[in-house]
Amino acid sequence: MQGTRDEPVRTAVVGAPDDRERLAAAVSGDDAVAVVEHGGLETLVEGSATEVDCIVCPTGADYERAREADPAVGVVVVAEGLERAALERIAGDARAVHVHPGGDLATRLPVQVERLADRPSSTAAWRLADFADEAVVEFDPETLALRDANERFHDRWGWDPADLTDATVRDLLVTDITEELRGRGRGADGEEHLEWMDPEADPVETMVERARGGNYETREWHCTDADGVAFKTAVDLLVDERAGTGYLVADVPSPRSGRATDPPARDEAAMLRSLVEHVPMSVYFKDTESRHVLVSEDVVEPFIESPEGKILHTPEDVVGKTDFDLYEGDNAAEAVADDRAVIESGEPIRDRIEHAQPPNGQDLFFQTTKAPWYDEEGRARGIVGVTVDVSEQKRRERELDRQNERLEEFAGILSHDLRNPLNVAKSRLDLYWRSGDESELEEVAEMHDRIEAIVDEVLTYAREGSHIDELEWITGVEQAETAWDAVDTGDATLTTDWDYAIRGDADRLGRLFENCYRNAVDHAGDAVTVRVGTLAESDPGFYVEDDGPGIPADVRERVFERGVSSTEGGTGFGLAIVAEIADAHGWEVRATESESGGARFEVTGVTRGDELES
Repeated sequence: MQGTRDEPVRTAVVGAPDDRERLAAAVSGDDAVAVVEHGGLETLVEGSATEVDCIVCPTGADYERAREADPAVGVVVVAEGLERAALERIAGDARAVHVHPGGDLATRLPVQVERLADRPSSTAAWRLADFADEAVVEFDPETLALRDANERFHDRWGWDPADLTDATVRDLLVTDITEELRGRGRGADGEEHLEWMDPEADPVETMVERARGGNYETREWHCTDADGVAFKTAVDLLVDERAGTGYLVADVPSPRSGRATDPPARDEAAMLRSLVEHVPMSVYFKDTESRHVLVSEDVVEPFIESPEGKILHTPEDVVGKTDFDLYEGDNAAEAVADDRAVIESGEPIRDRIEHAQPPNGQDLFFQTTKAPWYDEEGRARGIVGVTVDVSEQKRRERELDRQNERLEEFAGILSHDLRNPLNVAKSRLDLYWRSGDESELEEVAEMHDRIEAIVDEVLTYAREGSHIDELEWITGVEQAETAWDAVDTGDATLTTDWDYAIRGDADRLGRLFENCYRNAVDHAGDAVTVRVGTLAESDPGFYVEDDGPGIPADVRERVFERGVSSTEGGTGFGLAIVAEIADAHGWEVRATESESGGARFEVTGVTRGDELES
């Protein structure tokens, strides 16, 4: 921060000749600093230290000697490789600062010299007073309890002084953006560094511990003001161990920027917060890195289970996280790609339909609109999105489509399937009236039986294809065995190899098995062996197979169509009903060949549950 001095900072550069020349060149490029020539540290020790405002030196030993010369003068130590004890000594000195010699020293060094020259001798005083353009909070480094704060903090966070009572640093910092896998910070040496962080560690405590050694960290955090409005800021955490005091220093935009320090902006923030809290849909703001900065309650209703198994219940749990932290890979990647497209193009995405399938539930559908979010100067700050759950609407649309398809099928049944036996019965009855041959009546009776069978099959077909309102966890084995007892299977044999529970409707699953069993007996005879089991875990589902003659390859694609039958007198509804039951569950069914050459029906898209006990 630039000081407010009327005169340049009188600065003495000491040390070996090469060091003096290098440091003098770095510090003299700023008009606010005036380099005072000295023959070396000895002349300062002999009494001229009071003639300067600041001393710049290249070693820890020079710092110690300068401090002996005048405890009140500011000292900037430009050195690397200092021992921990020296760093701690400098960090605890209100009138000293350590600067790493690397990087753009000509830019960093004059700033530190000017800032240091204007510090009061009290550490607490300079932290709270010198950083007039930053929010500064004093806290207890042991308990993290807040003690005091400057006016800039109260302006930005909107807290009253009384609000500091019983509050801690954690009440200010919501989420460390860098906490997930690794930390990027700027230490007391002025150099940025990158390191792996323990994902289980408390990021605030980690920063405090690092600050105890003078290596204070500059990290980006998501914070929340008194109105609950989230914002992102760079935060320094420093600890004065001698005084037993910690300091939080946060960058704060100028009041001219229209942030929360401006009453109209605060009113707008409150209105936005009210909108987000009460609108009955998922509303969220993300920054340019797709991190959530503000979300509505509906985003976490009833909860979010992250890929790592963490349960997130509140909007605060989501702030600072990306979609990769919240959702599975493919869905997260698509969402982040959409965010990037909106930011880069400036064009909104409207009414995008997104599909998700939770591990233990039905398919979900969401309608999402995203638009760019700009600041007052027209710079892209991120995106604002609105997502609505349209799963029920999609299910109704799907059911309506299915009903329309069935109406067309029923029209076909009336015009073809029922018309044929009716025509046969009518012609046989005409023959009987003309000839009196009662054998014709037997044919009429057979056609009436066929009509009755078709009507029954049509009713079943209509019922089994209707939408399933509720699913439950079922074993599958019980339904397979119960269905076997309900079918006249003669001497046929059933074996089961079922490993896990599935989610479905028990009654309809039973009828699916019944139709598969009838198909096996009709085509392979009552000596057939039928096997029922689950598919591999990589593709959850189940199968029904037999050791009969099988289904020709050129017919397998058509066997689930209504009216397809290879047995005399068959209605062609048996396997069509199987397909309808599968479709009502959201499953897929296909015909293939068993190892013995018989028919095999595989049902996939099933939601898999726990392993069954053997």
